[in-house]
Amino acid sequence: MASIKLLLGMVPSTAKIEEHEKALIAEFEKLGSFAESKQLARYNELHELVTSAAFVQKRKEIESLRYKNSDEYSREKEFASLKKAKDLAMYFSTVGGSAIKKFRELDGSEKIGRYEALKSAVSDADFREKMKAKDFDSTPEAKKLAEFKQLDSNQEIKDYFKFKASKELENFKNIDGSQRLARFNELKELTATKEFIEKKAWLLDKKRFEKSEEFREVEEYGKLKKDADIIWYFKTKDSNKFDILKHHELIFSDEFDTDKLDPKKWITNYYWGEKLLKDRYSIETDLQFYTEKENIEVKNSYLKIFTKPQKINGKAWSPVNGFTTKEFGYTSGLINTGNSFRQKFGIFTAKIKLGDPASKSAFWLLGDKITPHIDICRTTNGKVWFDLFSGANKIAKSTVGARYAGDSFIFTLEWTSQSLVWKINGVEAFRQTENVPQEPMYINLAGGLNKPINGSSSLEVDWVRVYQLKN
Repeated sequence: MASIKLLLGMVPSTAKIEEHEKALIAEFEKLGSFAESKQLARYNELHELVTSAAFVQKRKEIESLRYKNSDEYSREKEFASLKKAKDLAMYFSTVGGSAIKKFRELDGSEKIGRYEALKSAVSDADFREKMKAKDFDSTPEAKKLAEFKQLDSNQEIKDYFKFKASKELENFKNIDGSQRLARFNELKELTATKEFIEKKAWLLDKKRFEKSEEFREVEEYGKLKKDADIIWYFKTKDSNKFDILKHHELIFSDEFDTDKLDPKKWITNYYWGEKLLKDRYSIETDLQFYTEKENIEVKNSYLKIFTKPQKINGKAWSPVNGFTTKEFGYTSGLINTGNSFRQKFGIFTAKIKLGDPASKSAFWLLGDKITPHIDICRTTNGKVWFDLFSGANKIAKSTVGARYAGDSFIFTLEWTSQSLVWKINGVEAFRQTENVPQEPMYINLAGGLNKPINGSSSLEVDWVRVYQLKN
């Protein structure tokens, strides 16, 4: 028995179902496209980076750095100490003064050489004995003594020998060319470089992390993490909203969007009439005869099968009489996929307007024999029916009212190895768990009559689709 919802007509509208399905497919395609996007790739790259142990450690190191603990601080402190050292201060005072310059000018000069030679001469014991002689003043030695006295009183020479004996010169000699001086100059040059100054400023900056490349990566990651598309992607990708798209594969469909029936998919005759009889026929109890194409139209993305009053002679078949010739009062159309497509298990679905509920319009599955036979939907006696003919006198069926024949609805059969579930617009209409067919079956669509009606009727099909469960 059909559900209360179906009996009361409480089913989602076909338009809303199709709109939802279209939106779902569009969102699923967007999900696939976004999964390949540069934006997501960058987010994943940054996520992996900023959450890594190495990055977290690097950030801690940057934020915990202190200038007093740095090499730069040690070098600057060492340089400051050397700058304050008395010996170096004296050295640079000497280097910058005039005394060393004058000393260097005189050191080793002829003037100093002459002075030192005369000094040595006049200091000699023999020279001093000669000085005692009465005629000393007229001797060459007297001239030497006079010259020495003149040089000895010279201020420049006095300054020279004073500086030569000073601690200042001694300090100069100790420092000049020393490792200590070299280290001073090295540190002076180093601490004056742009790199050192910038590094010092960076180490002293309490907001140094905010100026780092790592911070820029954290900022970019944070913005991407809040991005609406990123949030939507991670919220959606593992949800079950796309399960039917992820786990079901479309293996057959016809949208009827050409101007004629696709002969690669459909034949317009009973399968065995096409295969063995090579002729058309109808069932003896039917009032209609199936024409080849006169009662079938594909237009505006719809398949229409017309059932109309029309006298015509054709073959009729019955289990008792076999094939006989009969005059039929109506014509209609039938199509099936017996030559092109058969499927065992899956989801068989179609958007159909069955038409006059007093007619015999049907969407059904059939195998190589008369049974099993599954009516996914059919009209008869003013109602819509769901049937399973599993064998002789083995029939399971249910019905709903005529309202489901007069407009377009999505009729679905979900067929597994253990059950058959019929649905209208996603609402369960009938379920069978016994005598479930276990063989491939093909699709049939047809109009027809088993009782006369006034005028004509038509079966209208927007699309037919078959899905199978992915492994």
